[in-house]
Amino acid sequence: MSIGLRTGRNSGHFGAYSPTMKARVMGRTLPSETRKAQLLLAARKVLGEKGYSATRISEIVAEAGVSQGTFYLYFASKEDIVIELGRALVADALSEIKGNWSPDDEMETALRKVIKSYYKVCFQYKDVLEGTNGGATPGLNKGKWNEIYKPLNDGTLNMIETWQRHGSISSEADADVVSWLLIDTFNGALARLFGHSGDRVSQDYEAQVIGWTLSALKYFNPRKT
Repeated sequence: MSIGLRTGRNSGHFGAYSPTMKARVMGRTLPSETRKAQLLLAARKVLGEKGYSATRISEIVAEAGVSQGTFYLYFASKEDIVIELGRALVADALSEIKGNWSPDDEMETALRKVIKSYYKVCFQYKDVLEGTNGGATPGLNKGKWNEIYKPLNDGTLNMIETWQRHGSISSEADADVVSWLLIDTFNGALARLFGHSGDRVSQDYEAQVIGWTLSALKYFNPRKT
């Protein structure tokens, strides 16, 4: 999977502070959370331009306009700051999904809302996702990356179990397996969406993802696998 935030269009966990403001704050004592947000935004900019492997902490602090010592007050390593960005992505995705999905929705309606909500947030984090190849870049701890996505899996698992109770999905299917299959499907489509749609989701391809996923859920029979 891949993650990202657009420089100059700050949202979500990072407020309205931009690394381009560093000239205004150099030499001042900044609140702790402002300095941390400054580093996170700078990391996103460098990641989006160079990718994880080529990104250096020295480049992040230079972009943020802080000392290298300041970086280590908040993060133990380059990986640590990327993990923080991943957690922010998942938290924002869950918030967006919860704000749109209802347990009373029919499966098709719910799935459309979930996919659209998820992709909306992924496009906001496009720089991080592409910069880390969705957490698959060599050098990143895959165990930590799986932990990042566990809350998303838990939320998806809850939806799967709800649809099983309603009879929309086979009750014999392993809900946890189906949940991860859904997440893998959504994430696998991101590279194509990013590559063919610029700054917006391709409505046609997104529709195909929704249709394919609906068919897979409706007709999946674990006894025939």
